[in-house]
Amino acid sequence: MVPVFGRRPPFDRSERSLSATERMLCVSRLNNYLFMMPAHETIVEQLGLLIHGGYMYRNPAQPDFKKALVEFYRQSMDGKLQPIETSGPSTAPSFSLFGVSGAGKSTVLERALSFYPRAIQHPVHGILQLVWLKVDCPPDGSLKQLLLAIIVQIDAILGTSHMDEINRSDPIDKLIFDVARVAALHHLGALVVDEIQHLLDAPGVGPAKMLNFFVTFANEVKIPFVVLGTPKAKRMLGTLLREARRLSDQGSYEWDRMKQDEDWDLFLNALWKYQWLKQAGALTPEVSEAMYDQTQGVSALVVRLFQLSQWHAIRSKSESITASLINHVAKEQFKLLQDFITALRSGDREAAGRFEDIYQAEIKKLNNVTHLNYIDPKLEETATNKLRKRFVSNLIYGGCEPSEASGLAEKIFSNPRLETIQTKQLAGLTKRARSLETIDGLITTVAIAQAGRQDPIEALEAAGYFADMEDGVA
Repeated sequence: MVPVFGRRPPFDRSERSLSATERMLCVSRLNNYLFMMPAHETIVEQLGLLIHGGYMYRNPAQPDFKKALVEFYRQSMDGKLQPIETSGPSTAPSFSLFGVSGAGKSTVLERALSFYPRAIQHPVHGILQLVWLKVDCPPDGSLKQLLLAIIVQIDAILGTSHMDEINRSDPIDKLIFDVARVAALHHLGALVVDEIQHLLDAPGVGPAKMLNFFVTFANEVKIPFVVLGTPKAKRMLGTLLREARRLSDQGSYEWDRMKQDEDWDLFLNALWKYQWLKQAGALTPEVSEAMYDQTQGVSALVVRLFQLSQWHAIRSKSESITASLINHVAKEQFKLLQDFITALRSGDREAAGRFEDIYQAEIKKLNNVTHLNYIDPKLEETATNKLRKRFVSNLIYGGCEPSEASGLAEKIFSNPRLETIQTKQLAGLTKRARSLETIDGLITTVAIAQAGRQDPIEALEAAGYFADMEDGVA
C-alpha cells in the first residue's frame, strides 16, 4: 500500500480547548479527508497498468510507431481517420468502475491520477505529452458538450489553441474524429470519463454514438480510457458493454459501500480520532452501530455525519457523540436520503435504483456543506460574511492556527476599503488561501503593512493578491 495516498487533516489534542467557533472550523478540515482502504489498492494498481500498458506500443522514439503516427497525421489532414497501426494489440487497455455516489470511486481515482504528472515537455522529440485527462459529464450535457469540453481542457492544460480549429456546429462523428486527432497529437496516456450516467441520460445519445466514441479511442488511436458511473450507468451500459468488450478490457469493477466488517472497523477507527470535542470519547459498539445504520457504509455519508454530529455536539454544549445524538442528527440532516438508505438496509437494489437520482442530488449538497451554517446562526449571511467564513476555513485547512486565521480575517474584512474590491477578486483570495505558501505570504504582507501603518488592503493589492483571480469560491 502507498503510505502517502491518504489525506489526513492536521490535528492536535490541545485544539479541543479552543473556543466553540474555532473548533467548528477545525471540524471543517475533514472536508478533504481520505483514508486508503485495502480495496483502493486494486484500482491504483489497475490505473498504473493501464497508463503504462497504453504507452508500451506508442513510443514515439520507436521507428514503427513514428511511421504509423506520421501516416495517421497525413490521413487526418485529409479528413480521414486511419488507425494507428502498430505491432501491439488491436485495442487499447481500459476498464470501468461503477458504484453509488459517495462511495469514493472518483476521489480515489483522482488521488491516484495525482501521482502522475499531468503534462510533460519532451524537447528532444518535440512533443508536448498529456499523460492523463479526466472529464466529468455535465448533469444536463450531451455527447457533443463532452467532446467540446475535452478540447477546452486540453487547451487549458497545455496552453494550445485547438478549439480555434473546431467547428461547434459539426456533427457528433466529426467532433469524435477531432477529439481523437488532438488526443493522439499529444500522446494522451489515459482518458477518464466520470459521471457517465449523465451522458447516458442525455437526449439523442444512442448506443451507436457511444460505441463510436469509445471504439475510436480504443481501436483507432489506441488511447486507454476509464469509465466511471453509478449502478444506474452500469445497467444502462449493459448492452454496450457486451457489444464493446473494450469498455472492460481490464475488468469492470463494482465499488460497493462498506460492509459492516473489519474494513468498516478500520475506516471508522481511523476517522474517530479527529474529534474536537471537550469530552471526546472512544468509539463504542453502540455508536459504531448507529453510524453504520444511518449511513449504510457509504464513506462520504460517514464523514459528513461525523462532522455534523460534532457541530451539533459543540453547539448544544453536550460535547460528546452518542448513538442517540447520531440518530437525531441523521434524522434532521438526512431527511431526503431516508428512502435510499432504507432501500440499502433492505438490500433491495432495485428499490435503491429508483431513488438514485434524488440521492445523487442530496449527497452533492452534503459534500458542499461547510461550517457556514454552524458558526453563528444569528449572523446576517451577507455575501461578505460568507466569504469571510470561507476565508477563515481555508486558512485553517491550509495549516494556519485558528486564532491566527480569525485575527487575519478581522484585519482584512473589517477594512472599509474592502467594499471597493470586486466580489470575484475577493473570492479568488479565499480560494488561494488553501495554499500554505499563500497563507504565509498573506500573514506577512498584512503584518508588515500594520507595522508600517499602511492599509492592509492596499498592501495585498500591491503584492498582487487581488490580481488575476479566478471566479468562484473555494
